[in-house]
Amino acid sequence: MNVLKIRGLVANITASVDLYESSGSEEFLVNAREDTTRLARALENPRDAIVKLFFAPTVLVIANVAHDMRIFTILSRATVPVSLADLAAAKPADPLLVERIMRHLVANGFAEEPVQREYLPTALSKEMVQIGSLAIVESLAIDFLPCIQKLPEYLKSINYCNPDDPLHSPVQYSHNLTIDTFTWLGQNPDTLRRFNSFMEGYRGNRPHWSDWFPVRERILDSQVLAQNEPLLVDIGAGRGYNLIKFRSRFPDVPGRLILQDLPTVIDEIQGAYDLKAAGVETIAFNFFADIQPVQDARVYYLKSVLHDWSDAKAAFILNNIKHAMKPGYSKLIIEEFILPEKNAPSLACMTDLAVMLFSSGLERNRQRWTDLMTLTGLKILQFWVPRGDGMGIIEAEVPLFDE
Repeated sequence: MNVLKIRGLVANITASVDLYESSGSEEFLVNAREDTTRLARALENPRDAIVKLFFAPTVLVIANVAHDMRIFTILSRATVPVSLADLAAAKPADPLLVERIMRHLVANGFAEEPVQREYLPTALSKEMVQIGSLAIVESLAIDFLPCIQKLPEYLKSINYCNPDDPLHSPVQYSHNLTIDTFTWLGQNPDTLRRFNSFMEGYRGNRPHWSDWFPVRERILDSQVLAQNEPLLVDIGAGRGYNLIKFRSRFPDVPGRLILQDLPTVIDEIQGAYDLKAAGVETIAFNFFADIQPVQDARVYYLKSVLHDWSDAKAAFILNNIKHAMKPGYSKLIIEEFILPEKNAPSLACMTDLAVMLFSSGLERNRQRWTDLMTLTGLKILQFWVPRGDGMGIIEAEVPLFDE
């Protein structure tokens, strides 16, 4: 055990927490989390660490079982310790089985056990009754765990090439599909519902982009829009969370807010949110099959869209948008991971593998983003990376003249 390394990590964590406390910057909190993971590894025997890491799928499975047995529902409401007998009675279930499940949940921070066989909720158990977080667990366990398990076999079958074909990703390999993953989702309403809730849960724990990006300075103040002119087109918008949040942030700004997604998604979101009350229009749109119908919008916005696609497919999507943009006026706002050149944070790494599994996609660093924009003739105005985990914004436009 390297004691000097351990002391160095402890010092780094303390310094990051102090900087977060004084500045409030999320970057320092992310740094503390990353160093805490490194500290846990440094404190463990390597073989013990390997055992824990590769038994990790048991947490996903047990969380699903606990949800089915209403354990999280009961715990989340508790103000005094809940007995093992009360937890077992909810289903009902064998108390010995529930005790074994609770050991696992306590060990992983989903509950506390102040007295033997009595349990209190934690922040994690309370979060597990929220639709977004529950959907992450359900979608991973039901729809994508089989693909994760098949990844080694899949990569061997393609001779360890980097996946770039959305018709032959691990999802197609695992489920024996001949259609792309988004079409598959559209043909399976329960899977689509879980996936859309998954995406809301995944996105929802982050500050909305309009809370930290200088929207007024970069978008609103320099232009005057009429009420009937398109202000913001959210492409691949899902259920419209980002547009509703934008409207609540800027309720008096004129201009149309337009949600675009596949027809199956548009059908699925009816009634999910009160889009009309927020003044959000919906347009069924397939960026591979349809020409962008909204011309000369002030902003075309993509959140966690391009990482689903290879460079060739992403370039096609960007060119579709570019032809609708007014040079020198329209902005392209892409909210995605902007990976650092080294020591990428764990969440970005996991997401990179997730989009590889899902559709042969990838996360990109600054150089790959620059190359992609150059390929499509778009000009990057600025990279914005306010958080230490790499999630940020690429702000781009069509230049007035060839540069």
